Amino acid sequence: MRDKIKTSTYLAASIIQQISNTKSDKQIKRTDLRKILYASCLNFFHTNSVFNPWPLGLYALINYYYVKRIDSDNYQLQTSYNSTSGGTSPTTVSGSCYSVSANNTHSEISAIHPDLVCSKDGEERLLIRYTYVAAKNTTQSKLGFFILNIGSKDAWKYLFSYDLVITPKPGLFPAKNN
Repeated sequence: MRDKIKTSTYLAASIIQQISNTKSDKQIKRTDLRKILYASCLNFFHTNSVFNPWPLGLYALINYYYVKRIDSDNYQLQTSYNSTSGGTSPTTVSGSCYSVSANNTHSEISAIHPDLVCSKDGEERLLIRYTYVAAKNTTQSKLGFFILNIGSKDAWKYLFSYDLVITPKPGLFPAKNN
């Protein structure tokens, strides 16, 4: 499972870097991020099993944290997410790209992930946090786990997660919410 989620994360990063190669508008959009989530999770789910009613008891979630250093203690930050939790097909993947917040400090950015801290003004970084989440009322036997308790009757549970920090191509971010 750890290898699968790591592979999905690297696949998502690769698609992010290549998605705008043939587009005139290079800036990434929420619809692009939805497609990236679906394409990157196919190495494990293979079909629409990542969608409700989650036959494997899991769904996929990607959180993106984009930062741009303005000066030594001033960063811009944009968070975005995509999830297969509420959808039933690739066209119904949920998600949002929130507005860019300014005046984030070095310590606030470091608290999100230490590798997001940039070394020079104008530098950009992107944290891709890929997570498999156990759906409500799932049982570990759906995945063949008989010792590891993955389910929860009343709440969602983050099961496996992998973080990757990249330097995105110039102009890709901040993402558009359309």
